[in-house]
Amino acid sequence: MTLDEAYMSRPDLAVARHLQRAGQWDLALAHLSATPAPATSSTPATARGAGPGDPLLAALAAEITVDRFLWQLGDVTPALTAIAALGDTPLAALLTGQLTYWGTLFSLDLPGLDADPVKTFGGVLDAPELGGWPLFWHAVSTENLRGDTPTATAGYEKVRQWARDTGDVLLESYASRHLATGDDTVPLFRLSVQQRAAAGARPQLAAAQSTLADALGDTPEAAELRALVAYTADELGISWLRRDPSGNS
Repeated sequence: MTLDEAYMSRPDLAVARHLQRAGQWDLALAHLSATPAPATSSTPATARGAGPGDPLLAALAAEITVDRFLWQLGDVTPALTAIAALGDTPLAALLTGQLTYWGTLFSLDLPGLDADPVKTFGGVLDAPELGGWPLFWHAVSTENLRGDTPTATAGYEKVRQWARDTGDVLLESYASRHLATGDDTVPLFRLSVQQRAAAGARPQLAAAQSTLADALGDTPEAAELRALVAYTADELGISWLRRDPSGNS
């Protein structure tokens, strides 16, 4: 993901970012397709429009398209096309790694996506425009694909610190969820739920609610949480959430 500030500084893109966080991916992309590129002194008014001349818009469109695939597991082609439009950039590498990781985790047949996502994420750890997100994806892929929990835990600790230092509450929610162990499990799962709610991230919120429900066991609260998760999964088309995977929730 690109840092929110890059998008929130432009009202036209901020709308799409908020729609993405709400799980309204199609509406977000429709909004972007109707968004003109910002005016520049070298761009005639008759030539302005969304597309190659607006790299920030293209970046957000790619993020949204990949995000939609990760949650809905539909046709991967639009995500690959959107990534290709970014060229050889750190964001393109990050998004490609996400697709590859998800495909490996869910045993999906995604032709052409067979690189090692751990190495892919490792290659963009120092890209400033991506913030702490490559570090998170590197940690989670290290844990779930290589079984290296100590390395992953150290990564999550760095992610949490980076998120706190920069105020990225959504990223911190991922660190909270993955650092939950022992007596801290339920409190940190609850914190992750609250952080995702504060960030307005509805798909992520449902995933955190599902994780918390599992930790609570056979209780009335867990049953209520599962009902809410099912409601969100149905409305947003998140079929895999009902299968309750452990990869990136």
